[in-house]
Amino acid sequence: HPAVYDALFQLDGGLAYAQEDTPAPLKDAFAALLESLGEAAGDGVDPGLFTEVFWASLHGLATLARAGRLPPEDAKRRTELLVDRLAMI
Repeated sequence: HPAVYDALFQLDGGLAYAQEDTPAPLKDAFAALLESLGEAAGDGVDPGLFTEVFWASLHGLATLARAGRLPPEDAKRRTELLVDRLAMI
């Protein structure tokens, strides 16, 4: 649901991200991504940093698509490209 996405990621809900007081569900969600992507980071790359880049890239795509800044007909292909390329690393 696009409005839910906007509420979660574009409005300031006062949640702390990547902090000591970050709520457990947010930490758990990031940990699940880290577990899935950690090995793909490769030699010399911090797995946490790599996971942040992946997470930020997905949200960047979503934000630009929601704003009408990317052609909608390629939305699925963009996401697949990002995921597939990162999975190859």
